[in-house]
Formats: sequence, C-alpha cells, structure tokens
Amino acid sequence: MDRLRKQIPQIGRKSVPEKLAPGEVACEDCGLDPMCSILDYADEQSNVPEGVLLRRRHVARGETIFLKDDPFRSVFAVKSGSFKTYIPKVSGIDQVVGFHVIGELVGIEGLSDQHYPYTARALQDSSVCELRLEALSESGREREELQQGIINMLSAEVAFNHQLITALIHQSADQRLAGFLLNLTKRLHTRGMRQIEFQIGMSRSDIGSYLGLASETVSRVLTRFQKSGLIQLRHKRLQILDREGLDDIAEH
Repeated sequence: MDRLRKQIPQIGRKSVPEKLAPGEVACEDCGLDPMCSILDYADEQSNVPEGVLLRRRHVARGETIFLKDDPFRSVFAVKSGSFKTYIPKVSGIDQVVGFHVIGELVGIEGLSDQHYPYTARALQDSSVCELRLEALSESGREREELQQGIINMLSAEVAFNHQLITALIHQSADQRLAGFLLNLTKRLHTRGMRQIEFQIGMSRSDIGSYLGLASETVSRVLTRFQKSGLIQLRHKRLQILDREGLDDIAEH
C-alpha cells in the first residue's frame, strides 16, 4: 500500500467538551492532552496558527502515517481505530514492535534522534490528531509552558511503556497471550472504552511477531482460550469472559 502523502486538512477545530463520534477517545483521555490543553485544543479563539495542531485526520486501513527513518516532524495520537508499528525486514517478514489503540501516542520515540525508528500503519479505518513539534514555536505560548507540556507527555509515555513491558514479561505462550489480551483491554478501559467487546485489528501473525510466537501457536492458544470459556473472539471482535481465569494463566 502506498504511503499516504496528501495534504493533511485541519478539521474539527473546537474546544473541549466535544461531540465524539462512535469509537473516538475523549481529549482528556488522550496521551496528547498535556500539549493540546496548553494550545487550548486549537480552538478558534486560541490564536494558535493553523498547522500546529491538526485534528481528526482520516487514515484508511493499510495506509501509513510515516515510514522508518523518515525525518521526525510530529507526534500522533490515535483518535479512533488502531495502528501497528513495525521494522521492515529484507526477508519481507516485518518485525512488529507495537500496537497502538485509541488515545495512545505514535512516533514520539523519533524525538530522540529526529528520525522515526519504525513504520506506522493503520490496522483499520482510523483517525489521528497530529502535533507538529517543529511548529510549536509559532503557537504563541511561552517556551517554559511548552517545555513542561512535553515533559508531562513524555513522563506519561515512559510510565505507560514500563507497565506494558511488565505485563508482557512471561515465559510460556499461554502466559504471553493471556497477558497481552488483559493488557489490551486494560489500555482500552483506561482510554474510556467501557464496553465489554472490542474491535481488534491485528492479525494472528502480527500478534505472533510482537510476542515472539509462531502464528500457528497464537491460533492454537486463542482456540484453547475460547473452548475454555475465557474469551470470545469473532471476526476480530474480542470479549473477555473470564478475567480472573486469564489472570491466573498470566501469573502462573
């Protein structure tokens, strides 16, 4: 799939509270909120120039928002849908390094050496908000205020990554997959998604690449989880039926 190169429109310029479309995360539950609040969410009365905060950019399934080694320009937040991040390999089998659901940041690691360390691709029809860090100096906000916003955003991301690593450090395939499913639903709940059933866009091969398992192993374990009454997974819609049972597997 060709990379999405069209000009990003700035749409939905409004202040919080906002009317959310189905499947969208609220601004206050989003990882970009520490910066967006400083910019008054690019409201018409905020005096923030167009192009600093770009909201609700549509990204079709299979399209990328940046490629590995592209020059760093922006941090993205998933407004709706989901993304996978991966490192392309010469063999053609990509190494998946992350999944990003609503409210989570994508691309912030590029801030360290000014290049994105992976490619980010939409797993389903999605939308993102884009904060162009290179344009922050044009926002009219005080430098100290902007620096504190970036520190708060980075601090939350470090804490999130620590929790993610802790949740996924398991030995057996059953433990890894149970931990992955519990962590995924916890992240969605944290972002305000309270329903008991979720749409997940990742394939079994992507999950296997991320967890270090063969796709056949992922399929076999998921089937066993379903037969045991732990989960229900139909057409990439996941429902946790027995959270305590998954907890027992993940911890033992």
